[in-house]
Amino acid sequence: MNGYVVSLVLAFAAGIFISSQSAINAQVGKSAGQYAMIVGVSLAQALVGGMILLRGGWGAFSSLTSPWMLAAGILGVFIMFSISTSIGAIGTLPVFVLVVLGQVIGSALIDHFGMLGADRYPITPQKIGSLLVIMAGVYFLIKSS
Repeated sequence: MNGYVVSLVLAFAAGIFISSQSAINAQVGKSAGQYAMIVGVSLAQALVGGMILLRGGWGAFSSLTSPWMLAAGILGVFIMFSISTSIGAIGTLPVFVLVVLGQVIGSALIDHFGMLGADRYPITPQKIGSLLVIMAGVYFLIKSS
């Protein structure tokens, strides 16, 4: 398999794993509380990260001082809290349809304006049409829930 196909498979698998992890987080949040869930999941991630650092050497540790690393960590906690709280209220499918819609719109803006170091890929009429179709699909899915 070439790198392109592997990347497609990994991206698809990540989507499945994200929805699975989020459903698990929602269940843990219901039984232990949202704050305990965030701390527990973060500790597990730190443990795995620590093992990776031990294996890869401490040179990688210098990147942890980056302000972008702090921003990504803060966003990660917000995302984990928001998704697990929302799943408990409206269900997994509506949450992830809205998450994907947010990702699509956010990605289109990042690409269009070249934000966060990304190359610029202007929004075209075809992209706007695609976004409107996706938004209509999300609307009808949410309305049917």
